[in-house]
Amino acid sequence: MTKTHIALITSWNQKGGIADYSERFVNALRDTESEVTVIPIKNPNTANPSLFNDIFNTMPESVDIIHVQYEAGLFGRLGMSGICAPSFFLRAASIPTPVVTTLHEVHQSHSHQNVFADYLLRSRDLVIERFALWASDRVVVHTETAKNILTDRHDRNDHIVQMHHPVEVDAVAMDQQVARSELGFEGPLLLTFGWIEEKKNYEQVVDVLPKIPTVQYLIAGSPRNENDSAVLKRTLNRAEKLGVAERVHHLGYVSDSAVQTLFNAVDIVVLPYERVSQSGTLNLALGYERPVLTTALDPFEELRDEFGCPATYEDTDELKRKLTNLLHNNQERENLSEHAAAYADKLTWNRFAENSQAIYCRVLDAV
Repeated sequence: MTKTHIALITSWNQKGGIADYSERFVNALRDTESEVTVIPIKNPNTANPSLFNDIFNTMPESVDIIHVQYEAGLFGRLGMSGICAPSFFLRAASIPTPVVTTLHEVHQSHSHQNVFADYLLRSRDLVIERFALWASDRVVVHTETAKNILTDRHDRNDHIVQMHHPVEVDAVAMDQQVARSELGFEGPLLLTFGWIEEKKNYEQVVDVLPKIPTVQYLIAGSPRNENDSAVLKRTLNRAEKLGVAERVHHLGYVSDSAVQTLFNAVDIVVLPYERVSQSGTLNLALGYERPVLTTALDPFEELRDEFGCPATYEDTDELKRKLTNLLHNNQERENLSEHAAAYADKLTWNRFAENSQAIYCRVLDAV
């Protein structure tokens, strides 16, 4: 069988985020009948569209499919992110090679912003999504929520494909007490993992700590810009004000070699997001069969209804109640862990790559 040759346009050789996702994807694709050439996005913060359009000049002539990993923060910046995307997709539409685009973030609104900024960002999303839908033979999203938003917003779903975000496959279990000892902690631990971002309401978790006196809160991840650094500073200041600073620990960036120890050490992974399309951290935590508690956003509740995890909460009071219950109820934690194990067993990277290969074949058959 002739191998399909895919050019994957993506963030690459970075810490976390889409780069980690793409590395796992490439490795899984190469286990199928696929050849992959990675085309790194080298200038994610440029305001010069030509630096993105030049990407197409670096591709081998033998490429059968171009697969774009799209997130606004990777496609240029001038006041707002994603400004080079329309020109990029216009260029993609002008070449004969079929294009598949994964839209990693699809938001109904940006209600965390003021009214004017929300309007600008929704307008940006509308324009970029329209270009992506027009230029792509298939658009992949990771949740039914995202698919519904695109369908409603653009009045079409003829080539939008929903595929659940796959789960980390090399998670290795270790004794929790041993893992805690390696980290230097004792007692129950909560964890929020991933880049420090404004959309993560760490302060909400800090606010419940005075009412749960035995637990410690680990924040793993680094800020990427000044706004993110301000978020971290506010969180730590809040902990100081509430008298729980000694129980809030910022770990910074966690290396791949330390991730296994970290996830095996914690009791509950908390994702206090104010908005989300999909979460690689959620899938990583479920891969380690950790109980996960998230805000009751549509993409999280969609998975909860289908797979029985994660658990969700509406507000700070419910967060406190559910954390307290999970910390004191072994059966509840075990139930969530069992659902996580079933989820991870079904949604592997290898299966995701096989399904992606099937999409490529359908696209090529239609050419």
